[in-house]
Amino acid sequence: MKVLVRHMLKKTRSGGYAQRDEIVEAPSIRFGRGADCEIHLADPRILLHHVEMTERPGGLFLESLGSIDFQANEKLTSAASLKPGDSIHLGPYDLIVLEPEDGVDGAFSLEYARPLGDDLAALQARSNVDTSRIGIGIRGWAWLMFLVAVGIGIAAPVASHFSKTGGIDPMASETRNGGMETLLARADEVWLSGPVSGVHAHFGGQCETCHVNAFEQVANTVCTACHDDAGHHAEPDLFPVASLEGQRCGSCHKEHTDGNDLTISGETFCTDCHNELSTVAADSRLKDVGGFESHPEFHPTVVKSHDPMVFERLEIGAQPGPVDRSNLKFPHSKHLTEKGMRSPSGEGRVQLVCGDCHQPETGGVAMLPVRFETACASCHRLQFEPSAPERVMPHGDVAAAKLFVEDTYAALALRGGFKAEETDAPAVVRRIVGTALTEDQRQEALDWADSKAAEVLDGRYGRGLCGQCHEIDNGDGLRDWSVAPVHLTTRWLPKGYFTHRAHKDRTCTTCHAAPNSDNSRDVLMPSVAVCQDCHGGEFASGKTRTACTDCHGFHREDLVPAQPSSSAALRWE
Repeated sequence: MKVLVRHMLKKTRSGGYAQRDEIVEAPSIRFGRGADCEIHLADPRILLHHVEMTERPGGLFLESLGSIDFQANEKLTSAASLKPGDSIHLGPYDLIVLEPEDGVDGAFSLEYARPLGDDLAALQARSNVDTSRIGIGIRGWAWLMFLVAVGIGIAAPVASHFSKTGGIDPMASETRNGGMETLLARADEVWLSGPVSGVHAHFGGQCETCHVNAFEQVANTVCTACHDDAGHHAEPDLFPVASLEGQRCGSCHKEHTDGNDLTISGETFCTDCHNELSTVAADSRLKDVGGFESHPEFHPTVVKSHDPMVFERLEIGAQPGPVDRSNLKFPHSKHLTEKGMRSPSGEGRVQLVCGDCHQPETGGVAMLPVRFETACASCHRLQFEPSAPERVMPHGDVAAAKLFVEDTYAALALRGGFKAEETDAPAVVRRIVGTALTEDQRQEALDWADSKAAEVLDGRYGRGLCGQCHEIDNGDGLRDWSVAPVHLTTRWLPKGYFTHRAHKDRTCTTCHAAPNSDNSRDVLMPSVAVCQDCHGGEFASGKTRTACTDCHGFHREDLVPAQPSSSAALRWE
C-alpha cells in the first residue's frame, strides 16, 4: 500500500498552511507514539499503537488498535471505511482524507490541531515536592535507600546462606512456620532471576540442592549426581569437535528463565554444525542438513542376517534398498483389497482395515506387536483334521504343535473307528467297560497314529499350513522341519523419535503404501518426501514447523556418559 501524507505544519502570515508531503509505503500503516509506527504521533495523549490503516477491496480502512475509539465524521467508532472528504480526529490530531493522486493508493492531510501548550509545564510546576519538608534531603534519601537495597539484596541472603552451613536449616518446614526465622529462610529468594523449570519443580524451593557453594556457578558434578546417564553427543575419540569435555551443563541447559523445558529446541543449535558436517567432521557418515526441508532420505535399520543377528542401515529408494527379513510371509495387498476377503464361514466377504491388526500402544508412540491370537486366529484357524474340527494346533511352539497332532491321532486310534474310508485305520474293538486293549491292539493303534501324524505334519495341514505365513527350515527327516525365528521390527529409526499419536487425524495409508505391497519383504516406511509434504523447518510457513529436537535427542544413550573428567578417563574399562 502506498499513500501520500500531507503534514500541515503551521499557519503562514497570509492565513495558509506550510506543508510537507511524505510518501509512506507499507503493507499496513500504523499511527501511534511508538517508534515502530509508520506515522509517528509524538503527543502523550496518543497510544503507542493507536490506529492502523489497511487497504481492502472497498478502499482504505481505519481500525483502532487499543482500547480508545476515534472520531470519524464527528462519530465515535473503532473502525471506519475512508473516502475523500472524511474527517478523522485522533486525539489532538486531525486527519482529512484527500483525493488520491496518480501513483498512490490514498492521500490525507495530517494536522496537530490541539497542542498541549503550557498546561503540561504548569502541571509540572505545581507538582514539585521539596524533600526537605520531611526532615531529610535528597542525598539522605539516596543513602538510606542504598543501605536498604544492600541489606535486602546482599546482607540478608548471605546471612541466610551461612545460617544453613552453621547447622540451622532455614529451608526446613518448621523454620518457615513463622517469626524472624521465616524471613531469614526466604531471604535468598531475592536472588532468583526467574522461575524454576517444571522438571526441577519438586525441589525448586531448596536452592542449596544445586547451588552448593555461594557465589559460584553450578558445577557439572551437581548435575551428573542425578543425570549420570547423559551420554556424549558423538564418539569423543573420533569426533573431538563434538566432545562435551570442558563444557558446562548450564551453558546449554539454562535454569531460571521462563519455567519452560531446559532442553534447547532451536534449530540453529543443531544446524550450526550439521549444515557443514562434511567439513566439521569429515569422517562422519552423516550427510549435511540445514533444516527439515533439506533432510536426507531416511535410512531404516533392518536385519542383514539372523545367525548371527547383524543389522544394517540402508536408504529408502536405494538399489538395492532395505529388505524386511522378518521370516514372515504376509502380502498386505491381499488383505487390504477393495473387494474384501472371503469370510471364514464362506458367507460373504470381510473388508479389512489397518486397525484390525495394528493397534497403537498406550502412549501412542509405537505400535503393539501383532499377535496371531488376536489378529489372525479368527480367519486362520490351525485345524488339521476335518473329522475333529475342535482340535486346533497351538501357535508359537512347533514342538508343542507336533506333539498335539500326535496325541490327537493316538487318542483317535486307541478309541478306534476313525473313518469308514480309512481302510488301514484301527477298527473299533468291542470290549467290556474297564477292560484294556491287548498289547497287540494297542501297538497296532499307535503305529497307525504315528504314520497318520507323520503324513499330516509333512503335508498341507502341517508343514504346508505353517509355511503359508512362515519361512520353513527343512530338516533331515520328514518331521525334522521347524519354523524360522520371527523378527518383527519395532523401531525402524532407532536414533529418531516418532509418535503415531500426533498423526491420529491421518489414515495409515496417507504415509504407508500397504495396499500396493505384494511382498512381505517390503519396508513400508514413508520416504522423507512424504513427511515434507506436511512438515517444514522451524521457520516454515504453511506447514507444521518441525525442529531437529522434535525427532532427535542430543545425548546418545549408546555412548559413554559425559562425566566431568579428563579426556583420558572418558571411557570405562
